[in-house]
Amino acid sequence: MILLDDQIISPILVKSLQELDVPVFKQSNRPEMPDALQIMDAEGFFSTIDEHQKLLTNSESCLALLESYAPNIVQNRWAKQLKDKGMFRQLLTKMYPDYFYKVVNLEELYKIPVEEIPFPVVIKPSKGYSSVGVYKVKSAEEWREALHKLSVDMLFIKNMYDNEVINGESILIEQWVFGEEYAVDSYYDQDGNPVILNIFKHVFKDEYDTSDRIYYTSKQVIEEIYDDLLTFMHKFREIVPLKNFPLHFEVRKHNQTIIPIEMNPLRFAGAGTTDLGYHAYGCNVYKHYFQGTSPDWEAVLRQMDQSLYGFFCAEIPMDLSQNLIKSIDHQSFKEQFNQILEYREIQATNDRMFAVVFFKNEKMEELFQLLQMDLRPFIALKEMEQSRER
Repeated sequence: MILLDDQIISPILVKSLQELDVPVFKQSNRPEMPDALQIMDAEGFFSTIDEHQKLLTNSESCLALLESYAPNIVQNRWAKQLKDKGMFRQLLTKMYPDYFYKVVNLEELYKIPVEEIPFPVVIKPSKGYSSVGVYKVKSAEEWREALHKLSVDMLFIKNMYDNEVINGESILIEQWVFGEEYAVDSYYDQDGNPVILNIFKHVFKDEYDTSDRIYYTSKQVIEEIYDDLLTFMHKFREIVPLKNFPLHFEVRKHNQTIIPIEMNPLRFAGAGTTDLGYHAYGCNVYKHYFQGTSPDWEAVLRQMDQSLYGFFCAEIPMDLSQNLIKSIDHQSFKEQFNQILEYREIQATNDRMFAVVFFKNEKMEELFQLLQMDLRPFIALKEMEQSRER
């Protein structure tokens, strides 16, 4: 069963749901959605969910529906524990007793004596999405500026996201984890065994960058972290006994230690970006989850070439109002990539993303060039047009 938010929907997901004949409950009524999908009403959908049911969402906005219609099912209880980053950190104290974190509200955040903060730290909403409101703070001198940026972000997104997706009332302060960052699509099967579906690596343009602009995968990326991730998933299940439960989670590896950054319940990589695995090595995460299967990773690694496969999340800068945007020059933007595997134009009222680009490169230098790209030249504003007419 799947809870579907069709603001941003993967065409691979839609095709897979048709082939799998999976019951669907969707939040809106897009007329172009295929009639072949088993669209159910809320009463019929939620009345059939039990602890043995395989349940998936394609967006964190669907968690609000779960809380409204089925608050007492075990999947919802697990989802709330993992989605709230403060609660998640509390769970992890059994695995990482020395890890520093603190949960406060915005008012308390401004009152914390700066000498009590063990810099470097990261601050972010306890309930968050993408990199909105996430800031690395290296020293006491940067603290006030970071708080100001966080407050501005919370004002910008106040009417954009549901409270179940981003909620700035509770803020998490936690130690900054050094090391390379990886994102994982996975699930626990009906017996609680962990299954890894995708492994992506997160790249940043500098030490302050917290954006989700580019993730990539390759044969080397999978080989360098797969065993560590599987070991972590086994240990995590000793804390939370997950079954029939999909997860997208992110970790950092430092000195042979895996430290989780966050866990996103009941979904895979957001905005359809999980499909990078489909383009890179043929992994259909939707079919694997609902059919209870796993990629043959030995065969995957034998067949993969040495290329880098990535996705680029193109977002409207936070300082530009979406209401002022006249158009996006998608054609010129496409020309910035050497080899596009798939280009998805995004038109969503509840997200600042305007495109997801799946691409293939041969060198890391090409990825770093894309990281530095200024997206403003591809965005035409209404005010600029009016000023030229005058």
